[in-house]
Amino acid sequence: MTSPDTSTEPFIAFQSERQRIPAWLFSLGFHVILLTTIGLVARRVQTGTQSEPDRPVGIAVVQRMPDRDVYSQPQIDRPTEAIFDDAGSSASNSQSAASLAPANIAPPIDLDGVMATMTAGAVPSVQIGELEGAFGTGTDTTGQGSRTNVDGKPTTAMLFGVSGSGSRFVYVFDRSDSMNGYDGKPLRAAKSELKRSLQSMTEAQEFQIVFYNETAKPFVPAGSPVQLLRGDASMIRRAINYIDVVKAFGGTEHYDALKLALRMGPDVIFLLTDARVPSLSGKQMSEIKRMAERTSASIHCIEFGAESLSPDDNFLRQLAADNRGEYRYLSLSELSSATALTFDRDQTP
Repeated sequence: MTSPDTSTEPFIAFQSERQRIPAWLFSLGFHVILLTTIGLVARRVQTGTQSEPDRPVGIAVVQRMPDRDVYSQPQIDRPTEAIFDDAGSSASNSQSAASLAPANIAPPIDLDGVMATMTAGAVPSVQIGELEGAFGTGTDTTGQGSRTNVDGKPTTAMLFGVSGSGSRFVYVFDRSDSMNGYDGKPLRAAKSELKRSLQSMTEAQEFQIVFYNETAKPFVPAGSPVQLLRGDASMIRRAINYIDVVKAFGGTEHYDALKLALRMGPDVIFLLTDARVPSLSGKQMSEIKRMAERTSASIHCIEFGAESLSPDDNFLRQLAADNRGEYRYLSLSELSSATALTFDRDQTP
């Protein structure tokens, strides 16, 4: 009798056990293990290579003021990223270009030059509004200026006996510290004569006042754009109130003040100073003459001094001669405090 083959018993037992596990369950477990392994490998490969999450970007708009920078946060209706793409940049540039003055504005008004000079230093805080306009209310674009009023008649203005003919006048007055000398006599006399000259104006004339030391600043009434001002009674009163509070301090820089005045396209400039030093260089004198010829502006020079007579080599004398103007020298002995006080009492409204 043949004995059973015991060597096949384990295989038969395994086959029997495998038949008890459903095929679908075995397949499911295999695929779960496979997918889990793939996921772990993929995660390890991405570690350290993915980009950092987006960070919030802050945007501030800076408004350049003559005496400070004002920062504000704009209201943005589109995603931050869109601001930096080409389309956004083009749109922003188009809007900026649209806000500029028209390109066809002709001399005598030099807007770019005026604003560049205006922002060179701090603006006096007295009755100064925001710089939101442009110089020049006249309509002349021929470069010749306007020397008659609306009736076609010549108009004049006078300062310390020097007469200028035209309808657009700019007073350029030194307010450096030297004007405080001799107990403030030069500054008092200058203010008094300036007020008297303004009070002789009519509504057909326009004016501007530029007080200067190291920097030159025009008179800009609150609520008014930066421009030549009509000589009506209300504006003259505001100008006189402004003149009364102007103080003298600092050094002297004639060149920038004259350039600022010429860029307004005046018919007449009255320059008053007690400082022939520092003088203008030959190059600066030539540039002033070139600018004055564009509008046929005349430049009259009045100088205060301690000497009885002015020296012949005075650059102010030459400046007036080069620009169809008159030069007058006044010694401090002629600027009596009594005269200045009389001007104030008789002319202040």
